[in-house]
Amino acid sequence: MAIIRFIADLFGISIFRLVAYAGIAVVVAGGLVVVRQHYINKGYASAIAAVKKQDDRAVSAANKVEQRAADCTARSAYWDVISQGCKLEDEP
Repeated sequence: MAIIRFIADLFGISIFRLVAYAGIAVVVAGGLVVVRQHYINKGYASAIAAVKKQDDRAVSAANKVEQRAADCTARSAYWDVISQGCKLEDEP
């Protein structure tokens, strides 16, 4: 209580006014923290959605390549990983 009285006397205001100002400062700081956290969560959700979208495209592309490689093998050829093409066994 002595510290609160000292601070109030230092600023030349009453104890009740000091407590009111401190309460307002706490509410404003808490509000700013809530707003900041909202934008952090929003950015995180956006980043996760972008990564999932990329993952879906990567899985789709991998499935297409896998299907093409299986078709290539079925035609008595081999799948060239570097050129991403089907090579007949007698080709160089």
